[in-house]
Amino acid sequence: MKNKGIAILLFLSMQINFAQKTSNEWENPQVFERNKEAGRSTFILYENQTLAKANNPEKSAFYKSLNGSWKFDIVKNPSQRPLNFFAADLNDTNWKQIEVPSNWELKGYDIPIYTNIVYPFPKNPPFIGGDYNPVATYRRTFTIAENWKNKEVILNFGSITGYATIYLNGKEVGMTKASKTAAEFNVTSYLKKGENLIAVQVFRWHDGSYLEDQDFWRLSGIERNVSLQALPKTTIWDYSVNSGLDNQYKNGLFSLAVNLKYFAKSNIKKPTLSVALFDVDGNQIFSEEKKATSGNQKISFEKTIENVKQWSAETPNLYRYTLTLTDEKGNVIGVVSKKTGFRKVEIKDAQLMVNGKSILVKGVNIHEHHDEKGHVPDNDMMLKDLQLMKEHNINAIRMSHYPHDPHFYDLCDEYGFYVVDEANIETHAMGAELQGAFDQSKHPAFLPEWAPAHLDRIKRMFEIDKNHPSIIIWSLGNECGNGQVFYDAYDWLKQKDSTRPVQFEQAGENRNTDNNKKME
Repeated sequence: MKNKGIAILLFLSMQINFAQKTSNEWENPQVFERNKEAGRSTFILYENQTLAKANNPEKSAFYKSLNGSWKFDIVKNPSQRPLNFFAADLNDTNWKQIEVPSNWELKGYDIPIYTNIVYPFPKNPPFIGGDYNPVATYRRTFTIAENWKNKEVILNFGSITGYATIYLNGKEVGMTKASKTAAEFNVTSYLKKGENLIAVQVFRWHDGSYLEDQDFWRLSGIERNVSLQALPKTTIWDYSVNSGLDNQYKNGLFSLAVNLKYFAKSNIKKPTLSVALFDVDGNQIFSEEKKATSGNQKISFEKTIENVKQWSAETPNLYRYTLTLTDEKGNVIGVVSKKTGFRKVEIKDAQLMVNGKSILVKGVNIHEHHDEKGHVPDNDMMLKDLQLMKEHNINAIRMSHYPHDPHFYDLCDEYGFYVVDEANIETHAMGAELQGAFDQSKHPAFLPEWAPAHLDRIKRMFEIDKNHPSIIIWSLGNECGNGQVFYDAYDWLKQKDSTRPVQFEQAGENRNTDNNKKME
């Protein structure tokens, strides 16, 4: 007991010393977000089924894009950044303009850097040394529709690469460090009637950059869509769909769990949730409705679909589903519509199987890259890449080494690709198993203060992308050590999803003797 007490005191002392040395928030891995909503599936709410099926967010009365021209300022290092960048009376008339989304390095500011293993800053986690760490500041104004005043408004950044703090009308909304997954914030209480001012400040390098050491171009900025979504006070908040097959691979096993959320001042306490499922020809083959009770809750539906048409890379058959929420009088509150595919993924006798058949994986790794736009998603380039793959008999894609834009998964669902979805974690320069010895006392994968940031990236990948049939395997990351955090993440994923295998590029026999011991 005495030794245990001493160990606890030493650990606490380490944490205190660590906190004292990291007075800068951008150099503290224990603070990796602030006020972000938990990860949830990607969808847009619509007013009716017709609009929902058309799947054009710009047509939804609940949606507003903030893409476009923003005021822009950039400095070489944090000491030069404007501290009052969020102030309404800040004179930004001489600032440049930049297109959002974009990587600022490809808009004429700062320089793009290509590196593989070596970090583009002095390696000393979690610190960012040297005089070079550009900080960019974005500002723009917007107005919202009058009928949004009784809604909950969610601000969504598809991806920001960098340590970003977000302000609205002079007040801090929140902070995010993880790129390649959406950062959502509830901004209802920050909005005002008329013109609103949003300001975002982004540091190029931060402690999270140690977890993003992929072999690719290092680019920065607000690089995916920015939008606002107005949600009713009683709303569909999240859902999980599982479209499997029975043991004979003949009948479809459709299950759906929907999370309803009741915000403050909601006057709809007992709504009705309806689900409808349509076959590949558009015929409705299942519908059911259930009344909800007050309070946040999960509502589940299950149905066996006889003689279902399977989804695979060769036959990407998709079934559409709609979720419709109505009030006590039958008035539509909101509608969600997406597509799913019935398939079963298994490993039998060391063979990866889909729908009971062994598959030959003819796959590629893909980075989110455009020769002119950098890491900014482009629908034409996505389609061009997929067409090229199909023409060369490619049937599988590893999202190396981070989650890609949600629309890319929609295309993989539609055109038929087996996807390995990978968490945005790589610490290659800190050392990787089977590639050489490294110091566990400095490697983030083995340090408890870094564990929550690792887990957050894995959990967000899963929650955001979970409903895509094209994803047949989850990956915990790439070349990032094999510490206890990945054992914990594996257990979490298997508990959340028993329908997909989980892989890890580092899950081999460890070189370091200490690592060979079983982690309890």
